Amino acid sequence: MSVPAQSLAAPLRLSVAAPAYNEAEGIEAVIADWHRFLSAQSELAEFEIVICNDGSTDSTGDILDRLTLPYPQLRPLHFAANQGAAAALNAAIAATRGDWVLLMDSDGQFAIENLPDMVAALRRTGSLNSDCLAAIGIRQKKDAAFAQFGSWASGLVCNLVHGSRLEDFNSAFKLVFGPTLRGLGLEAKGMNYSTEVTSRLLERGIVPVEVKIEHRPRIAGTSHMKLVRGAAHRFVFVIYIALRQLLLRLGILARPAP
Repeated sequence: MSVPAQSLAAPLRLSVAAPAYNEAEGIEAVIADWHRFLSAQSELAEFEIVICNDGSTDSTGDILDRLTLPYPQLRPLHFAANQGAAAALNAAIAATRGDWVLLMDSDGQFAIENLPDMVAALRRTGSLNSDCLAAIGIRQKKDAAFAQFGSWASGLVCNLVHGSRLEDFNSAFKLVFGPTLRGLGLEAKGMNYSTEVTSRLLERGIVPVEVKIEHRPRIAGTSHMKLVRGAAHRFVFVIYIALRQLLLRLGILARPAP
């Protein structure tokens, strides 16, 4: 049995990793919900919640520090200045210690209750493939129509260049084997981290299993994504992914080890 399969067979050592930027209105309720649910899971040997405060200008950082008292599994990190969601998530990922890492947003849009279905899907797939290393949540999307179209279009192009058929290529809700995730070498800084994680997994021959999940409206505050600028950045980033895959196929870039 491989190491990932062994870690799935036993009670899981789980890390939750998320970025946070100006989420003071809702972050306490989100963490309380995560902690309540994870504490009740008998299939977890232990868990931690690693959130990187991305230079928030509101009280997000102070709230995170205060919540370490009632929730000792919470481990906040802090950027002095805003560096972008992907940079914050990278820092959170690097600080994780769990065998499996659940990638989340800190705005409450992803229900932590989706976790058991992700684990079950990995176990089912792992019974056929002992190196099943990742699961992706297929969102029943609550985003604006423009954002949904952008996600669909970029996912279509990324599937074409990778030769994959993932239904929700850009979903940020992922459960990934920790050592694999920490070794991906992510480069994105802004909101394209979810696309890059999927792309880097596929580069290594890791095809994530997909699971339908609940996707909620954010519980408080407003999205920090600027739609037009975000769409332009997404377009350029998808071009980068396509060019990268071409360079890998031509042998101009070294293909990452599985």
